Amino acid sequence: MGDAVEHTIALDSEALGELNSSAARGLLDTIDSLRELQVGEIVNLPQIIVVGDQSSGKSSVLEAISGLPFPTKGDVCTRFATELVMRRAPETKVDIRINAANSRAPRLFKRCTFDANTLPEIISEATAAMGTLMGSTKRFSQDVLRIELTGPDVISLTLVDLPGLFHSATADQTRDDKKMAKEIAEHYMKQPKSIILTVVAANNNLANQKVVDLAMKHDPSRERTLGVVTKPDLTAPGSQDEKKCLQLAKNQETMHKIKLGWHVLRNRSEGRGQISLADRNAEEESFFQTGAWSSISPDSRGIATLQKKLSTMLLDHIQKTLPSLVKEIEINLSTRQRALEKLGRPREETNDLRAYLLEIAEKFQQLVRDGVEGRYNHEFFGDLYDGHDNRKLRAVIRRLNSAFYVTLVTKGVDRKIEWDDDRLQFQEESINWVRDGDDVPGYMQTYLALFNGFPKPELIFEGDLHLELEQLAAANQGTEFPGLPNGNLGFQLFKMQVRPWGGIADFYLDQVTSFARSFVEELFIHIIGADDQTANAILASYVDRFFEIKHNVLKDKLQEILRPYAEAYGPPLDMEFHNTLLTTTARRDAEHVASLLEEKFPAVFTEKGSKGLTREQVEQAFVNAERSRFSQFGIEKVVDMTETQFQISLGTFAQNVVNLVAENCLVSDLHTILTPSIVVRLNEERLKELASESDEVRGKRKTLQHEIGILREGLMKCRRSRPRQGRACPDMFINTSPSTPSSRSSSTLSPE
Repeated sequence: MGDAVEHTIALDSEALGELNSSAARGLLDTIDSLRELQVGEIVNLPQIIVVGDQSSGKSSVLEAISGLPFPTKGDVCTRFATELVMRRAPETKVDIRINAANSRAPRLFKRCTFDANTLPEIISEATAAMGTLMGSTKRFSQDVLRIELTGPDVISLTLVDLPGLFHSATADQTRDDKKMAKEIAEHYMKQPKSIILTVVAANNNLANQKVVDLAMKHDPSRERTLGVVTKPDLTAPGSQDEKKCLQLAKNQETMHKIKLGWHVLRNRSEGRGQISLADRNAEEESFFQTGAWSSISPDSRGIATLQKKLSTMLLDHIQKTLPSLVKEIEINLSTRQRALEKLGRPREETNDLRAYLLEIAEKFQQLVRDGVEGRYNHEFFGDLYDGHDNRKLRAVIRRLNSAFYVTLVTKGVDRKIEWDDDRLQFQEESINWVRDGDDVPGYMQTYLALFNGFPKPELIFEGDLHLELEQLAAANQGTEFPGLPNGNLGFQLFKMQVRPWGGIADFYLDQVTSFARSFVEELFIHIIGADDQTANAILASYVDRFFEIKHNVLKDKLQEILRPYAEAYGPPLDMEFHNTLLTTTARRDAEHVASLLEEKFPAVFTEKGSKGLTREQVEQAFVNAERSRFSQFGIEKVVDMTETQFQISLGTFAQNVVNLVAENCLVSDLHTILTPSIVVRLNEERLKELASESDEVRGKRKTLQHEIGILREGLMKCRRSRPRQGRACPDMFINTSPSTPSSRSSSTLSPE
């Protein structure tokens, strides 16, 4: 084996020293350890991002903070995000890579040393690797250059340099480039744990620098934004622009006040070449000694105070965001633990495979029965208002049953008779909203809409029907006595009237099957979770096969139920038919008699104290009523008998389709799709086909286990570093001696 490569890092420790205060060391070490655990790949960790318009001096600010010379010519470094991750560790290591925005593997840069001159070379190489060189068609990239430096003398800090924002498209920068630069910047700005270093140039009108508005958008409370004013030396002394910038720098500009305030830096002059950091700082200090900019408070100007300020800000920000970081880690940990549980235990041996399938079968048995019997307590069925109504199978079937019955009543007749006395069909009277002419109830609308494809029956007036039947009766006379109907005529009319029943019932069964199948498939997917291979195998082998068989069973059973009505050989029971027919004819006779009595003797109905009717008059009224209804072929009786049989049969048919076909042949058998007894009888080969883990599942389990381990360790570290709240003490323990209210308040301890 070859010798291990030795890594060396040479940085200006003085420039970074203020960011490595002893007070921050413990918390920064915690964040560093989270990054080392790669928790940052799962949750957002605190970092400082530097944003600003193009040519605002962002690179010079980064250079002043870090002591590393970011390229400032040609706008090279602002065409992609650059993450500079520095952390203190016993081992010195340089890790440089391009993390691709898509699924490509990261591109590694082989570097064993890192010093002040290395960064421009790396950025130049990354620019070429991403294809964003000047003059190329690709001007910006969503790939990220990540430079990670660790060592015993390296401070703990993450700085992110972002593409400069711009307003208008040019020959070198299109509208798409403008959009991408903004998207890259906003990706980091919207992360609540990012400290936003907003850089504005003093020599550019503030209204023209859109970064201020973006910072306000993503940090509306302005609690994590620090403003930096650059290039103060480029404003004309005494000019209005200088006065406005001074007002901004003193945090006195009304529209752009921020809690963390503004800081002024005088950047290294362009064209001076690479002057030392000490010379740069000396020039800056000299500039702030005279002129209008000397009025800026010393703690709000110069790089030295900015480094101190950033150190304090970073510490405060970490302390403030640590509780939310803990919560975020806990949420991510819980999510991954549930996902891992759904994958089940690793399955290597035959017993593991059988145990896995048995668990699936047992859960399926429980939940499918709950769905059929209307017990919706399990999370699969959702809450009252969460929109999982289609999973509540019994409720769905009951509404389908109602829609099926209403459709039979309203559309399940070949021709609807418009009675002379405006009476409703018996079944219509039993449905309140149909009887009263109201709108369809809201809970029924979706289900009734499924049956919209069936046409409304054709209307025929009672008198027209009588004329039509007289023609048919004359053409089909038998040996019956005059005035009596041909019995076969009523059966033929009944067969015609029930013709829509088969199509409506067949469609209803298709809908029940569709909802039941959807319920079963969703249930298996819920139980099995992310194991798509097992889910697809069970759906194909058991669910599909079950519903293929049931499809034929349901069709055959429906034909069996429909045959007595379609062939008209199954009249209703004698007593039921007789009683219903008697009620119908008695009502009709009573209406005729009442009408004739009212016509012949109106005084009986309108005058008080009138004389009663004689026996002869009543008898004559009945005789006249019978004469008015007399038909040579007994048409009235044919219609009455056919309508009576239709009324009795419709309810029976609907109940038989629901109970004997849908429930008995399908719904009650859903639990048999996969049972523990089926699983117990499976041979080893079949077990492997159904329950073996796919490479994808193994990969998911490995990834989840790895991430869970990372998050658990990270959570433990965060909890150890999280500041604990002191116990609240009653006033009696703060000051036990008598005192006046004023003296008592002055002696009360206040929280730090």
